[in-house]
Amino acid sequence: MPYQLPAAIVKKQLHYDLIGKDSQRGITLSYGWLANQCGHCMLGFIPTHMLYLLLSRVFHVKGASWKAAVSIALFWTLFEIYNVVKPIRQQKKEGALFEPDWKNIIHDTATDLGFFATGALLAGIFLGFNWYLLAGLLIVGVVLIKPSKHWYYTKIFQQAAEFPFQFRLSQWNCNMGETDRKTVLQFLDRPKAGYHLLITGAYRTGKTSLAVAIANEWSIRHRTAKYATAIKLFSWMVESDLLEPTVPSNLWNWRQADCLVIDDLNTGLAHSGELISPAVFLQHMKEGSYATQNLAALQQLNTIWVLGDIASVSAQTLQNSWQQMLSGMGIPADKIIEIDLSRSA
Repeated sequence: MPYQLPAAIVKKQLHYDLIGKDSQRGITLSYGWLANQCGHCMLGFIPTHMLYLLLSRVFHVKGASWKAAVSIALFWTLFEIYNVVKPIRQQKKEGALFEPDWKNIIHDTATDLGFFATGALLAGIFLGFNWYLLAGLLIVGVVLIKPSKHWYYTKIFQQAAEFPFQFRLSQWNCNMGETDRKTVLQFLDRPKAGYHLLITGAYRTGKTSLAVAIANEWSIRHRTAKYATAIKLFSWMVESDLLEPTVPSNLWNWRQADCLVIDDLNTGLAHSGELISPAVFLQHMKEGSYATQNLAALQQLNTIWVLGDIASVSAQTLQNSWQQMLSGMGIPADKIIEIDLSRSA
């Protein structure tokens, strides 16, 4: 089930995004979304003024204000349709492994068009008041409330996951067999029930980007996710659960997430040895005062393990050693899934 963000958290995030200097602390994804929509408004507002001046001063057109507003809104509609159709054709041409979520993309595009239209209609009203423009602006404003809330919430979910980069599954273009492709899609649709996906592969086979892409799709569905390197996770394992969520990234910790990515257990570089073995992982998991909570979390979370590759052993041997560790932790065999990207490289 999607996680329901408390209204107090959203209010705190809005305050964080709107108050403070970017040069001091950088920007959040949620702030980036707000700024992007302000930009869309201005791309409707400013061109409408320019077209109005052309129509009224040069061509002496009557009703130039509403005609300019409608024309600019139509222009951006056509532009965004092209913007959606082009990647569809490109995707089919390249034969990508994972189809884009077109419903999600169209929803995003329609939201953008709403802000383009808002800017154009607002400019038209300023330039020459018209009741139809005002009615249109009010309708668009009401329609935008729900999608604006959805997309702002989505950005909060993505930034709280602490991904090292933003990446979607449809962008993943490394090699993968059909069986593994189906495995990824099935894992993506699993409920939070302690499923574990083991990803092995040599250097530059797309292990981390695949793991991030899967977890990011969960975030976009408003499921809680968390990314950590193995070393970072070891430090988190000795910390208590959050008593008070804080924006922008500490809304939930790894134990409270639905999906966890554990990255960089091994490098995958040629001739590299084992960096973090199952025995070392268990040792860190049992350290401190929260060993019981750590075990319980890993039994419940859907976890993606980026195991990498070890030169001295086969991928199957590496996977087997981690499977044995998970089985010893009480994870059923049917909830342990493997993908070896080196097979398809």
